[in-house]
Order: sequence, then structure tokens, then C-alpha cells
Amino acid sequence: MKKEVTVVSPASSANLGAGYDVFALALRKPFDTLTLQRTGSGVRLLVEGARLDAAPRRNVVSGVVKAVMRGEKVSRGVSLKLRKGVPVGAGLGSSAASSAAAAVGMNALFDLGLDKRKLIEYAGVGEKISSGTAHYDNVAAAIVGGFVIVAGKEGFIGMEAPPMLALCLATPEVRLPSRKTEFARSLVPKELSLDEVVGAVTSASLMVRGFSTGDLEEIGRAMQGGFVDPKRAVMIPGFERVRESAVKSGAFGACISGAGPTVLAATTRHRANGVLKAMLRGFREAGVQSEGFVTGVGEGCRVIERA
Repeated sequence: MKKEVTVVSPASSANLGAGYDVFALALRKPFDTLTLQRTGSGVRLLVEGARLDAAPRRNVVSGVVKAVMRGEKVSRGVSLKLRKGVPVGAGLGSSAASSAAAAVGMNALFDLGLDKRKLIEYAGVGEKISSGTAHYDNVAAAIVGGFVIVAGKEGFIGMEAPPMLALCLATPEVRLPSRKTEFARSLVPKELSLDEVVGAVTSASLMVRGFSTGDLEEIGRAMQGGFVDPKRAVMIPGFERVRESAVKSGAFGACISGAGPTVLAATTRHRANGVLKAMLRGFREAGVQSEGFVTGVGEGCRVIERA
């Protein structure tokens, strides 16, 4: 019987242009680390690396753990230690990384035998705590890894990413609402024109074909489409300048990562550093400080230690 497990859970980028609440990518870095230890009763949480509310009703980790305990009739208690590596409020699936870690960790600690579909459903509880809506794109990517196409909690399709795909992410220093994801969702239009629907379906179809064939140019072009980024761009000063700078320097395309404000660009490994420099310069020219990094598509949440 295991007494303690430690899991790592990756950051993720969702939407990718036209795939609102449907597409997401797991990132190779950064990641959260969660250690779970059996105790007699109750749920206790210690957080390192970020200022987060540790109350069970307001913290995604303890919220997911309690949901698993109720749903799977776990009678023992759990002590939790979360080391935050995924920045909060950047559009990199921070709440999803922690939520996925909680679901996968509980599954491993108590030998529950849950499949990935059920783990995604439990992790969605954390997203509801965080943003008010149980959406599953980021948590699916964090659990499954690679590129995922999500059909709510009903299921998902996982695909591998082309090995030469590199991702450049630039995060501007901008003031955002305290419940940023909830605000960003409010900017999404409730009604679309026929042209917007056709454009979104076209871009989404090209994205899936790009990943299935390994066509980086098609993936990048698909990122430029969709109806969400034009509405959310008001949150990100210099967004169009940054996207144009990325493409001119060798990116195949760029989009807002999740709810933002991070901007994501797709390119090749040998172009990545130049693309990132151009993106940071684009923000600087718009009068905004920013920081960024280069990564790739990574694997899903996994157990790294057992005791």
C-alpha cells in the first residue's frame, strides 16, 4: 500500500485560435509538482511558489481531492504539498495543471484504477472552482499530453505533435481582472455571423489536418483563424504587433494562449529563439514589458515518486 506519491503536471495552451474549449496542447515546461500523503482524516494543503487560497472550497487542488474522495468513497485523509511552477493568470493552464495533478495523484495514491476520461471529469471540478465553468480543454491536455481535441467530459482524441514543432510564449506585464479567465470568457461573442462560423470551422479543420500530417505551416495558418482572439485582443496591448513580428521572423502563426495574456507562436526549433526575440521586441515597441520562453509539446501528468 502506497503512503505517498509525487506527480508532475504540465502547463498547457488552449484554444489555439479556432478551437475554443476544444483544442489544447500540453507544454514541455513549466510544470507543477504535487506530493500527496495518506493521513488519518481530512485534507491539508501547503502551497509553495505562489500565493493561493488554501481553503478547500476555493483551492482547485483540495477541491478536486475532495471530489475524488466523495465520488470514489475514499475514507482516509490526505496531506498535500503543491509546488507551483506554472505561473498563475498567464493563460498557461495554471489551475488545470494543479487540478490534473490532484486527480492523477489521488488515483495513484489510492489505486483507484480511474481511466483518463474519469480523471479529466474530476479535474474539471478544479476548473469550475477557478473560473466558474467546468471546461475540459486544459485539464485534458495536462492529463493526456500532446495535442488534444476535447468533447466536454464525454471524451477526447489525443494526437502526437510533429517533432520539429517549437513553441514560443511571450507574457506581457498587464493589469487584468482578479478572475481573469471568467472575464475573458465574457468577451466571447454569444452570436456569430455565417462567415465567422465558416471561418472557424475551416481553421479548426486545418488545425486537425496539420497535426495529423505533421504540417507545421498548416498548424500555424490555422492559429491565425477563429472568432475569439479578435475579441480578447483588447486585453493585450500590442497583440497584433507581436503576432506580425512573430510571423515576419519565422513563425508559421501566432494566437492567444488560453485566456491570455500570453501569446503563443508556432515555429521550428532552429527559428525559435529569433521568433521569441521578435515577440518580446513587439511588446516593447507597444510600450509593454514582457518575458518569454521557448518550449515544445510535452507529455501528460505522471507519477515520479512512490513511497
